Amino acid sequence: MMNALLNPALIIFISGIIIGSIFKDKSPSPIISKYLGYYLLLGLGLKGGTSLKETGFISEVTNVLSLGVFFALLIPMLSYLFLKNILNTDDAAALAGTYGSVSAVTFVTANTYLLASNQVYDNYMSAVLVVMEFPAIFMALYLVTHNSDAETSGKIETLKNAFLEIPNVILLTSLVFGYLVNFENEVLLSFITKDIFDWILIIFLFVMGLRVSKRMSELSGKGSKLIAFALLTPITGSLLALALSSYFGLTVGNTTLLMVLTASASYIAVPAVVKDAIPNANPAIYLGLSLGVTFPFNVIFGIPLYNQLAIYFLS
Repeated sequence: MMNALLNPALIIFISGIIIGSIFKDKSPSPIISKYLGYYLLLGLGLKGGTSLKETGFISEVTNVLSLGVFFALLIPMLSYLFLKNILNTDDAAALAGTYGSVSAVTFVTANTYLLASNQVYDNYMSAVLVVMEFPAIFMALYLVTHNSDAETSGKIETLKNAFLEIPNVILLTSLVFGYLVNFENEVLLSFITKDIFDWILIIFLFVMGLRVSKRMSELSGKGSKLIAFALLTPITGSLLALALSSYFGLTVGNTTLLMVLTASASYIAVPAVVKDAIPNANPAIYLGLSLGVTFPFNVIFGIPLYNQLAIYFLS
């Protein structure tokens, strides 16, 4: 736990929360975090694509990709069954999709944590991040459109527009590009996916810390059940991922990353889709909980916890 608390990425994130709490009247432009987030998605897609090209679709790759899709469908479904009892359909579907999807920055922070503690993992885990985005978004929109009176053509148009959102396009195209294109200049690829990537992550985490400090107030009056949902869903998802990872024989590093992905909640891709596709959903709920509760919980406590569980049960 002490090593996790001394992780530079975590220190920067906590510094952002503290500074944001002190200077409450100052707020970074959302454009900054948006474009920094786009770069991180681009880097992850390229890294995942190049790794898939190197390894091919061997049994472990197909197993972990299949597990990712399975969890991206299962978690929104289970979440919605719980949330529909305390929220309206739009809010329940938006929040369920948010928690079925993944947080790229939580994933990257987990990468940094594993590297800092000299633990190995496979870069193709970035591809799991990509494939988990789309099923969760589909589930969120399906849960809404399934209960609406809109025409079938309107529902199809909603789904089409959702998948054309910029975060989704960046993730998918960079993954395909990394898989299909031969990078002769390995130094340039490393510069994009590692050297600059690490610095962008540090800046992004600081900005996210500032944003988290601003959104904490949005959670007041949201109820203990929602707060409990935002804390227990990651733990439940990570334990399910641990169980199936053990069954399929994944390594400790890959298991940790799958647990992190299953435990995380989106605040980039899904909210970008939800704000247009489910306009009546309250962003203070799906963004407030994912960014104000689950994200800091995972970054501060979750990542080291998931890693220690993976080491204990799989080593």
